Amino acid sequence: MQETKANAPPAADEELEWLRKAQEDPAAFEPIFHKYHDAIFNYVLRRTCNVALAQDLTANTFMKALDNLKRFEWQGVSLSSWLFRIATNEIHQNYRKIKRQVSLTDELARELRDDRHADGPLLELEESVLKHEKFRRVCQTLAKLELKYQTVLTLRYFEEKSIKEIAEILDLPENTVKTHIRRGLIQLRDLVG
Repeated sequence: MQETKANAPPAADEELEWLRKAQEDPAAFEPIFHKYHDAIFNYVLRRTCNVALAQDLTANTFMKALDNLKRFEWQGVSLSSWLFRIATNEIHQNYRKIKRQVSLTDELARELRDDRHADGPLLELEESVLKHEKFRRVCQTLAKLELKYQTVLTLRYFEEKSIKEIAEILDLPENTVKTHIRRGLIQLRDLVG
């Protein structure tokens, strides 16, 4: 990390200290993981609507962050934004790989329940999430939008990120973020309307 504390906002002092320690000793990454795990998991879950996939992509996010920690340099992007950026890239890579999410149908859930090797608590959590009809409808509708619109709308309205934070996470100008939000909302309105 070549930048100094003087270049970082005062609120970032603690995070910079955590980063310095973690760069020297990967075991010191633990406070970063504990502080941001739930936020990253919830973001990924809202984007994928799949508990198991959200767990995998969240794990991948933190593994990539840990693997790239030695190369991380303070450049005015908060640690939170950096982690959300990695998570967003993981989500996009996953969408490119599979092109289409397969939702957990009642029939598939029954098959998985009958599978002796299935992870029972994970299936229960998945079923619980899918029981929330409103969440399911939102996921299905958002999934019809282009990825860039899914991303900005999720960050803005579910994660309650500011335009500036979204711009940091996605490495886009703030005006582009505003345009994506506006166009995404128009497409969403057309789909619901």
